[in-house]
Amino acid sequence: MFLESGRAIATQIQTLIDQEVNQPLRFAVAYWGAGADFKLRGASRIICDLSSGLCNPIVIRSMLERDNVVVLQLDSLHAKIVVGSDGAVVSSANMSSNGLGAEGSDASGTIEAGCFVQAGTADHQRISAWFEEQWELARNISTDDLARAAWRWEHRKGDISPLPTIGSLPATELAIDPYILLESHIDSKDRLAAVRPHIFNLLKDTLPALDHRRMGKIATWACHLLLNQAGLTQQYGPGDSEGSGSADDAWLYSRFGTTKRSETRASVAALLATISRSTYFSRNIRRAAAQAIVAMGLKDTL
Repeated sequence: MFLESGRAIATQIQTLIDQEVNQPLRFAVAYWGAGADFKLRGASRIICDLSSGLCNPIVIRSMLERDNVVVLQLDSLHAKIVVGSDGAVVSSANMSSNGLGAEGSDASGTIEAGCFVQAGTADHQRISAWFEEQWELARNISTDDLARAAWRWEHRKGDISPLPTIGSLPATELAIDPYILLESHIDSKDRLAAVRPHIFNLLKDTLPALDHRRMGKIATWACHLLLNQAGLTQQYGPGDSEGSGSADDAWLYSRFGTTKRSETRASVAALLATISRSTYFSRNIRRAAAQAIVAMGLKDTL
């Protein structure tokens, strides 16, 4: 179905949002600006081009604050695609006001057009597969990324001079309920709180070839490294000729083993990366997972 205007595109996208109940709605839209006529409901996965200087960082920060929305960035993205269970919209329109064109008075009256692709068609399947490929290429958005994007946004209409040096912004307090990840009642013989079943299911989906005998340690270490980022370091009980103590990062790293140390660290990081991108978890859990990957020194290997 042909969509002959920005208004028609906006209406069709809103229909996809309102009808989506089966899975997160997926947006691969390069630029986001204030005033978009969309009321996001439920979970959403969003890819944007934050480094372009044409994506409003205030809008991106606001979406990052939502528990059921995951926003990633992909440099050089120029697509404008929205994918839902009931169809997809492929158009020229970015997510902003003024007919869904680039934000600003100079974009007023832009002429937009697009197409609606019905669900169940081969094209809809190809669009869905394309989105998942881009999602795998996209990366998380840090506070430094937002700071740089804010500078680019302010200078988007002038000559772009070299970016100023931007140090890491202070970490915000991450309010997390540890029992979203850990069992609240555990066997007294457990040295650390066992992880909840949905974490194991996530690990199986992330690393289907992983030896099931190693899943417990990997899931446990990942959860505790994540919690440590939120200042929720748990205690471990006595065992293996050790007394009780604090399950801080150093203690956890020391137990990664030697013969499969690299493989284990990579598995832990892979699970953390999956958590950081899942709409199932709150924004604070996702942030803590992303921070834990950085703390492990494996950010550039994923």
